[in-house]
Amino acid sequence: MQPAYKSADSTLGWEYRLDAQGAFVQVSPACESVSGYSEEEFLADPKLMERIVHPDDRSRFVVHAEHSHATDKAGEGEIEFRIVARDGTERWIAHTCTAMTDADGHYLGRAACNIDVSRYKLVEETLLRLNRELIAGRECARATLRATDEQKLLRDVCRIICNSGGYLMAWIGVVERDEGKTIRPIAWSGVEDGYLGSAIITWADSERGRGPTGTAARTAKAVVLDDYASDPTGQPWRARAFQRGYRSSIAVPLRTAEDDVFAVLTIYADRAHAFTRRTVGLLEELAEDLGFGIVSLRARSARRPA
Repeated sequence: MQPAYKSADSTLGWEYRLDAQGAFVQVSPACESVSGYSEEEFLADPKLMERIVHPDDRSRFVVHAEHSHATDKAGEGEIEFRIVARDGTERWIAHTCTAMTDADGHYLGRAACNIDVSRYKLVEETLLRLNRELIAGRECARATLRATDEQKLLRDVCRIICNSGGYLMAWIGVVERDEGKTIRPIAWSGVEDGYLGSAIITWADSERGRGPTGTAARTAKAVVLDDYASDPTGQPWRARAFQRGYRSSIAVPLRTAEDDVFAVLTIYADRAHAFTRRTVGLLEELAEDLGFGIVSLRARSARRPA
């Protein structure tokens, strides 16, 4: 069911006035376009603004509000926080408030303006994330060029992806050609906490082979699991994933020059829908370089005895 109000635009906002006790005395109609709540609802409920602030930002907002409404604070106050709109969506708000006084300087309340800056926040977050991934890709390329030991290289790549890329966990598994079509973890970094020991991942076309890692090994293509809470392919690992904070993941195959998949790189993020199209492209490039580097390293190692 669609919400009865328009989606918030990046420049859309609403104004309101509070009396000296912090109760709403005037609210502009635009409040409903951003929050989904009408001006009548705000006027009837002095705590509505506080209640719709995101739980993670609420204590910060309350401190700001108490500071702003103190009668001896006549300046301006600014803060950014998230609200949870009536339809459940999260929106970033840039909030500015100014004290109102009468001709004798007596405090009357506050005038506030809320601007929906969600689009700007999304762009900012995307740029920061891409920058982290570019840095991680560059560091992985350098590690590949300097590598003399395959196992150390794989550990270094997983560590770089977590530390520089900002991801929760990364691991690399070898695609075994055994009867069970096993994917055997050989390197990892980040918040693993025993996850791989009980994951039992295969690349067979079975329940434990239809997750991102098994599918990437079987199809030789990058596979994204956007949300462990709703994607049925993540069900066998959902409970253990939630325990460690995993919310989404991507698996990228490592291939030989003949395009045979010999390993898979799997990465976990602490938020749903973390892997955008641009992110997938960057990680595919990283995996291609890493696969080439490993094949070259093996060839150099094979030539040494000769």
